[in-house]
Amino acid sequence: PRIVEFHGPPQRVCVLTPHADDETFGVGGTILRHRERGDAVCVVLFSDNATSIDDGRLDADGIRRIRDLEFRNAMDVLGVEDRVSLHLGNRVFRERVYPKSEFRHVIEKEPDVLYLPSLFDNHHDHRILNNWLLRTLQMNPGVRPIIRGYEIWSPLPATAVVDITLQIERKCTAMSCYVTQQEAIDYQHHIVGLNAYRAMTFGGRNARYAEAFLELPADTYLELGISTVL
Repeated sequence: PRIVEFHGPPQRVCVLTPHADDETFGVGGTILRHRERGDAVCVVLFSDNATSIDDGRLDADGIRRIRDLEFRNAMDVLGVEDRVSLHLGNRVFRERVYPKSEFRHVIEKEPDVLYLPSLFDNHHDHRILNNWLLRTLQMNPGVRPIIRGYEIWSPLPATAVVDITLQIERKCTAMSCYVTQQEAIDYQHHIVGLNAYRAMTFGGRNARYAEAFLELPADTYLELGISTVL
């Protein structure tokens, strides 16, 4: 895999996250690398997360408030001020649905680099988000960022890696903001283990943690996606 370097002029970066936590688990260390360089980072959250807590004492509005607070706290740790919450319900995440107007946030940012869960991530909503992005790229030929798919539920065929050794502690702090999600699954344990494994790509003993991506030019991503998703 190509080692991503953070040199050169600042970039416009957009991170798409289906649910509040995917962005931090999958790309939190890289977000920190971008912010340290001075890149403009926007995080766009799609789901309202209303079904993400299994607690009969809470109604949907109560769950949304808790999850919104977790998201805001994590973004504060990562230093992301530009954050957009679209509050889409579960019924929207369907193959025949395309929330065209919601993608104006992505188009208007004119990102140089765009992150989202990989095309091959083993989660229904993550694949649907790729479906939506593919349609957006088809409809907007002037929008052609580098696409970096990140891994959550499925290891991916990595074509790019980012050394996050110096960022891992802060990433862990951001992950710990998602208290409700980690009550069910010890995500932090699993993600740190994945990041430790990915550091093997660098060889030697200096890199201890890394995030891996399926990095593709937009047109290549579009071609691959049409053949596998659409």
